[in-house]
Amino acid sequence: MKHHCVIILFSIHFVLKAEKILQAARVDFDVIPVPRTISSDCGMAIAFSCRDLNLVSDLLRREEISIARIYQRDETGTYREYGADD
Repeated sequence: MKHHCVIILFSIHFVLKAEKILQAARVDFDVIPVPRTISSDCGMAIAFSCRDLNLVSDLLRREEISIARIYQRDETGTYREYGADD
């Protein structure tokens, strides 16, 4: 998988808005179902390369889209909350 970071937003409305913003900025991303290992709730998330994390965060912040959580997928496929101490 080329996308190793996943952003969870507070609603599908924000996911759809973020999709338009990221497309306009030509960021490589996918809208995906929230991985089951992150949450059992139904929902969608934004997956992208972690190298674009600052860009994605800045674009969303400028448009007043609050990020609920950010996860990073490691080489074993395990998602860990970004910045969380282990």
